[in-house]
Formats: sequence, structure tokens, C-alpha cells
Amino acid sequence: MINKGQLVRWNDSKGYGFIRVENAEEGSDVFIHMSALQHMARRPLVGDILYFQIEIQADAKQRAFSVRIEGVESNLDTSEDGTEPIKINDKKALNNQVEPAKSIKGMLYRIAIMLVVLAIASFVYNRVSPPNSSGAYSSSAYISSVVAADEQHEQQICQAFSQQQSGIQVQSAGVVSRLLPDDNKGSRHQRFIITLSSGQTLLIAHNIDLAAKIDSLKIGDRVLFKGEYEYNDRGGVVHWTHHDPKDRHVAGWLKHHGQTYQ
Repeated sequence: MINKGQLVRWNDSKGYGFIRVENAEEGSDVFIHMSALQHMARRPLVGDILYFQIEIQADAKQRAFSVRIEGVESNLDTSEDGTEPIKINDKKALNNQVEPAKSIKGMLYRIAIMLVVLAIASFVYNRVSPPNSSGAYSSSAYISSVVAADEQHEQQICQAFSQQQSGIQVQSAGVVSRLLPDDNKGSRHQRFIITLSSGQTLLIAHNIDLAAKIDSLKIGDRVLFKGEYEYNDRGGVVHWTHHDPKDRHVAGWLKHHGQTYQ
């Protein structure tokens, strides 16, 4: 439910305040944090009229999310098909993302472990298997090339996150860790969180007005993706996972259980 209220207290140095909900009982002010307003063009001021939703936290306190300041534009900086910009700063969706690895060093450490395991597996395979005298591409070499390509793709995403880059074409694969409600405002998007092998999380925003929805998607499923990366502090967003009807943008896709969605 969308609520209306007025910002009655605000500590700009600490980035939080309280909203007096319209027609609510006195003393029931709702807590608001600056993170719920990152998409707005300016910081809030006492007296601003706000539109927002309320969530009840574990301690039974109320907190505002999906907040909009009346008369102030939103920073919606990515447009998909020229009609409706994608809401990459949707705080409710971002709060559902799992925290990514704390540092790039940790991600690279995991990748190094994967390379060591692969090297050991390749060594064992070559010791127990006869050499391929025909010169054909061996199974271990093929696996190595596939893993190396996946790691290169993940490193690109990892680097984009660390350098806070956006508008980059990426592709990789991850495991579904959370399913989110579809975004039906403007261009409709299927939304879910995936976790890469490095531990970094991504919000996938798949336009289901231009591509088919993955109806059978479940937590734990592996999804391959190609699209455009946008930075946020929770790991990032990947959208444009579909074709462009006007052929002005690189086509993306999702692959799930052998089927392509674009």
C-alpha cells in the first residue's frame, strides 16, 4: 500500500529521519533512512511530502521503503526500449540481494582455489588416461577452456563492480538465490537474484514485455545470462536480457534448462 506523509524530522549528517503519516495517530512516526532515497534527484528536507511503503522489521518497528519525494524527479538513468526506464535503484529489490564478497581480494582468492582444483583434476586425468595420439581435443582440455572462459566473464563483472562501472555488456552464469515479485510498473520485468561462484550477487531484471518469462524458475536453478551490467552497492543489476525490436542495442538472453529466453 502506498502511504502519504510529511518529513517532520531529518538528521542530514547521519542520513535518517521520521515521517508523519497522513491521518495516522500521533506518536506513530515512521523511520526513514537515506538509502531509501538514493534514487531521488536531491536530498530530503523537513516539510517534504513523501509517498512510500512501510515494512515491519524484526523488532516490530516500522521502516519506509520505495520512497518518492513529491515534485522531485527520480534518477532513473537507464532506458531499455525508449518507453519506460528500468528502476535499477528499487531499494526493496536491492535489500533482498545477498551481500556480495566483502572485497575483490576475497573473490580473486576463490578463483585461485578453483584454478588449483582444476589443475589437480587435470593432472590426475592425464595420469590415468592414455595420450590422445589422434590430436583430438581432449576432455580435460575442453573442460579447462570452458572453466577459463567462465572465470574470465566473472572477472569482468567483478571488475565492473569494484570500479563502479555501468553500461557494460557481460555474460556468465549463476545460481538463483532469491525470487522477487515481478515489477509491473511501466515495462514489466521478471526479477530474481543470482549468486556467482565468486560470491557476488546480481539482480536480474528481465523484460517480459519483449521476451518470454521463465515460469519454471526455482531457487537453486542455474541460469546463464547475457545483458548489460549496471552498478549498485549490492553487486549490480543485469538487464537488456532480450532482443531489441529496433535493432539499436546488443541483444541479450537468459538460458534455463536448455531453453533460451530473449
